[in-house]
Amino acid sequence: MLANRVVENVPEAQARPALLSPAPRTENEALTNWRSPFDDPIFRTASWLLTFSAGLFIAHGPLLNVLTDDGFLFFNLHYIIAFVFSLIVLPRSRFGYLLRNDRRQQASVWLSLVLWYISAFALNRHVAIFEQSAPWLCWIIAGSGALMVLHTWADKLPAWGQQLLYAGLAGAFLLFLYQAIYVGPFYAISVPALLVLGISFHTFVPALLAFVVGRQLVVAVRQRTYLRGAVAAGLLIPVSLLLLFLANWYRTVDRLDQVRMDAALRHTSDLPDWVQMAQQLHSGPVTDRILKEGIVYSTSPWSRSLGGQMGLNDVRIHDPLVVIAHSLFPVPAFAADEQTKLLRAVSQQHYGTERKLWSGSNLTTSQVATQVRVWPQYRLSYTEKTIWVQNSGQWESREALYTFHLPEGSAVSALSLWINGREEPARLTTQAKADSAYKQIVGVESRVAERDPSVVTWQEGNRVTIRVFPVPAKQDRQVKIGITSPLRLNGKTLTYQNPWFEGPSASQAKETLKLTVDGDPANLELNGISGAPVNRELILHGRYQPDWSVQMNAPTLSPEPFQLDGKAYQLASYVPVKQPFTPTDLYLDINETWTSSDVDKLIELADKQHIAHVWVFRDGLVSMTKTNRQQLVESLTKQPFSLFPIYRIAKPETSLFITKGTPNGPTLTDLDSSAFANRLAAQATYLTAPIRTYSLTSELPPYLRTLTELRVLHTVTGDLNNLEQLLTKHQFNADAVTDNQVVIAGSGLVIRQIVADSAGQSRQKANLAPDHLLRLFTYNQLMQRVGRSYFDKTYRADETLAAIAQRGHVVSPVSSLVVLETPKDYDRFGIKADKKGLDNATLNQDGAVPEPHEWAMMVLIALLVGWFYVRPRLLV
Repeated sequence: MLANRVVENVPEAQARPALLSPAPRTENEALTNWRSPFDDPIFRTASWLLTFSAGLFIAHGPLLNVLTDDGFLFFNLHYIIAFVFSLIVLPRSRFGYLLRNDRRQQASVWLSLVLWYISAFALNRHVAIFEQSAPWLCWIIAGSGALMVLHTWADKLPAWGQQLLYAGLAGAFLLFLYQAIYVGPFYAISVPALLVLGISFHTFVPALLAFVVGRQLVVAVRQRTYLRGAVAAGLLIPVSLLLLFLANWYRTVDRLDQVRMDAALRHTSDLPDWVQMAQQLHSGPVTDRILKEGIVYSTSPWSRSLGGQMGLNDVRIHDPLVVIAHSLFPVPAFAADEQTKLLRAVSQQHYGTERKLWSGSNLTTSQVATQVRVWPQYRLSYTEKTIWVQNSGQWESREALYTFHLPEGSAVSALSLWINGREEPARLTTQAKADSAYKQIVGVESRVAERDPSVVTWQEGNRVTIRVFPVPAKQDRQVKIGITSPLRLNGKTLTYQNPWFEGPSASQAKETLKLTVDGDPANLELNGISGAPVNRELILHGRYQPDWSVQMNAPTLSPEPFQLDGKAYQLASYVPVKQPFTPTDLYLDINETWTSSDVDKLIELADKQHIAHVWVFRDGLVSMTKTNRQQLVESLTKQPFSLFPIYRIAKPETSLFITKGTPNGPTLTDLDSSAFANRLAAQATYLTAPIRTYSLTSELPPYLRTLTELRVLHTVTGDLNNLEQLLTKHQFNADAVTDNQVVIAGSGLVIRQIVADSAGQSRQKANLAPDHLLRLFTYNQLMQRVGRSYFDKTYRADETLAAIAQRGHVVSPVSSLVVLETPKDYDRFGIKADKKGLDNATLNQDGAVPEPHEWAMMVLIALLVGWFYVRPRLLV
């Protein structure tokens, strides 16, 4: 019926190009109809030019890697194509389409405007009116251009096809209208510039597109009533989604304002205002955009085009949702670095909030080489990741920064930077010296002449940051990091988890993976990667894959120790030892992961064991009773994370702190200088023993994880049933940590330091153990000894701690690895190579380091060889 519908009140000349043509009778006729637009030589030319221009635009990045041009040549090609074709099209009666909507001339004009649209975005790469488009916006932009091309065959589509087409064009009209308004501030500049620089015509392209598409929509709904619903849907659906986003944006912004005002009414002033705000926010599309506004998302066309700085992030994103929401409901101004702290606490996004000395824009990760060796019999692994970071810019060098997320208990044990094509290994030094050297060379000296440093620094929350400078324009740099990790034990299963990183985009990076597993582990299973190991070795090539793991049955622990300098390091299974303990108070760290049944069971246990009080923190310590229990639980379980002030525990020796962790939340560094941090530091100084802590989940938030590593908390993990048994038997796991013993509970390991002669092993057998035993022992021992001095920073000047770090050669709160360009650079910053301990870890070495008398034997052999080589020449 739709195909035979007659258009009323439409002039014959205007109605002649019917929207629906009669169905072709044969397959050849159908093919002829679809090819008919190409009978017009102008349309045929436009099609070829459009194909070339679109292909050139897509291939921009790869072409820059093989050409020496700065990329402006590509824009010139886009511009010349659009300009010349317009000169051909418009004078030949195509002005008739713009003035009278003559559809016979429509196709070539629309293709001409699409060519200008591509040219405008090519220019945008150099003069950034629009920042980098959000991923969803990229698809909308590409789709809008494709629909304009597809409209050429509108007459050949069935009714439902035309309805879909015009619904899409209605959405494209909204996009073009938004872009025309966004660039509106530049119209006054662009008009006079047309006479001088014709490229300013690009400013008016969105307005022209909105005009021609909008007029076609009006004509279509007048002539074809069956298209009205489609056009209405194409307009209303995007507007409805926008209104929904705006409502969520307004609600979140209003909540931030309310929390800030409520801060003045709090009884306690321990927590900073930004923590109070973070506890009212849940990570999500709207919240993340609000917290990233100005850091990641641009809100004005002036942000970068006129040379504005890009803040903490290297790439700004243009998202129309953020621009419109910001103009209607501005986000309240944040004080100092509140915004970045909120972003880290709520979304756990650390990369992009780290400050750099140079910009990191135009950087991408092009290749990753991952080599892994797993020792199931020692429950540890060593991972080397070699990264190629590429600078696609044409003029300036960039600074690359990577944030590595490590498995729990891991330590960085190697770093190398390629300088002039040669791998240069790092030296271990104090964190203060490494930071000073890097900042002086990169921040000061490289402003005159570029130098080549790299540094890796310990961060809270199982993270490290790597900085590399310079990454020259149109070149890449190669850096390698080595990570020693314990394997996680779950029952009788061991798991290796791949360390992953945030940094310059690795979405298109290629990866070569080599996995080697010692021994013959049973039930070897790969998760996240595919392949079958051959002789316990797997080699894969493909796209970079950050999230993968390997599982296997846990074999018997090897008794073989690693020896160095008269001491041996030996593994043993961790078997918790119980000690008498009857808590007088329970402190519950309640957040959204808790349920009412969790709280009810703990209250029941407290009643049975005659525990005096069950405390929670809600604007001060509150004793939970049957009367206020429901209200407190409803309030506290709305928090996405908790930040319990453990310094308010009145009797640490007889109290039990119970938590249920979430992955998000602030770190101790984020809380630095706040009243909360100052009081925590004061209490930590007077603690005689770690506070007994029971975690109902294996994952701790960054705050509690760091306190556990620093021995402020003694944390035991289990479920409510296990806790009930402990409370009923009046027991708790004893703290097994000593000066000569570290515990890695997640791996079921104890690493003991003993006198080498008491190891009961031959020298040859002892050397079979990997040196990573010492590295893991060193890292955990350092965290124990730093302990409560972490809060007052006195550990930074402790030479004993620095010597321990040198012995195991690991990155820690005390130590960093740094690569400098020349030996003179090391000398002037006082960074010496220490030969007493381990060096950078490698995959080619099991770890055995010669003992002093072995060094003497090696020197003696070298002297003998030299004597027999020189003696004949002396006798001549």
